[in-house]
Amino acid sequence: MPGLNTSLLTAMHALMAQQAAMDATTNNIANANTPGYCRQVPVLVENQPTRDGSLLFGNGVQLEKFQSIRDELLDLRIQEETSQQSSAEAQANATQQIQPLFVTSGQDIGSQISAFFGSISQLSADPANLTLRTGMITAGQNLATSFHTAVSQLTQTQRGLDGSVVQDVGKINQITQQIADLNDQLISLQADGQDGGTVKDQQTELIRQLSQLTGVTVIQTERGISVTTGNGTALVVGGQPFALQTAVGSSGFQQVLSQGQDITATLNTGALGGTLAVRDQMVPGILSQLDTLASDFSNSFNAVHQSGTDLNGNTGGDFFTPVGSVSGAAAQFNVAISDPAAIAASSDGSTGSNGNLAQLLALQSSPLTSGQTPTDSYSTIVFQVGTLAANAQAESDASSMSLQQLTDQRSALSGVSINEESVNLIRYQQAFEAAARVITTIDQLNQIALNMGASGGGF
Repeated sequence: MPGLNTSLLTAMHALMAQQAAMDATTNNIANANTPGYCRQVPVLVENQPTRDGSLLFGNGVQLEKFQSIRDELLDLRIQEETSQQSSAEAQANATQQIQPLFVTSGQDIGSQISAFFGSISQLSADPANLTLRTGMITAGQNLATSFHTAVSQLTQTQRGLDGSVVQDVGKINQITQQIADLNDQLISLQADGQDGGTVKDQQTELIRQLSQLTGVTVIQTERGISVTTGNGTALVVGGQPFALQTAVGSSGFQQVLSQGQDITATLNTGALGGTLAVRDQMVPGILSQLDTLASDFSNSFNAVHQSGTDLNGNTGGDFFTPVGSVSGAAAQFNVAISDPAAIAASSDGSTGSNGNLAQLLALQSSPLTSGQTPTDSYSTIVFQVGTLAANAQAESDASSMSLQQLTDQRSALSGVSINEESVNLIRYQQAFEAAARVITTIDQLNQIALNMGASGGGF
């Protein structure tokens, strides 16, 4: 039958278990504001009882492990939403840089188109006036400058985004190296029977940071986690990271490579995916529309200008420099003439005729090859840029709200509640004090028993 020593051992087990529980609770409180931390709970289990005949005697309690409270599915949803939100935010930030280029400022393309036709209208009242003719050439040059400015600033935006691609790839490689290192640590801890919650928390936080940069898929394996991009390109397998590279492609921009393979087109989410979408799709689309407008406008204007005669009685030539192809037309858009007398204002060869100017002025309200007037064609571009910016911002806001809801759910499950942990600390402390009191009592009983044995020889 168990005696005082057995009771003392039971109390000691209780003392150690409650001390460990207090340590876990204290650690939770200390990490209440640590990003990615999952609260840990001590798992206390009853020791195997001792059988004495038909009786079973309990042997107290022991700490089996510390268990991190986490929801793997919720973490996965947070990773996915983080990638979507980061992509939308990157696009919203980029479109905010582009949108001011198409705001009516007096120097924008739309304003300069109106000013150019205004100069034609003024010249129409006095076709032989060299000052007004010079004004028309100047207005054409201002229109060309507005095209050049828009193209230049769009190209600069592309270059800036191109630099961000290199930076993002560098960050991805740093994070995947850290995840691989933690994989090795986690395997070692789990081999020793430990939960490895702290390492998992660090790894989960790194994966969240990686999700901000690109969409990822996480698979649990015997060698730890494997991390791939959304299309399955390996980033981490066990303790082995697979670094991405960048190299200038045929487009003149940085392409993302994995083990020599170009994966740029497959990167659709995360900040990197959003940046690539603006650089490779949105900006080229706007530039293409500007090229179409510049090409159609210059061709249509030149065709009408060539049908008139100038002050010298010569057949009109090209007012705008002819472009070889639509691609790059906005950057090549320029006034071809510098002599005011070369403007073909007349339709009958007389110096006072403004018949051809009337035809040129009619182009303002005539459809171009695209089917729209010059002003309407430009307005369509402005509308599309505004729509892209609004959609990107709306998607960013909606995704941020969803991400916040998911984060709140995670905090409710895995986060640290100071009030709850304080209650737990008091509970474990009381159990610790009770176990200590039992040990003190048993010690006193042992002393009494020893004293009784020592004095028993006097009877």
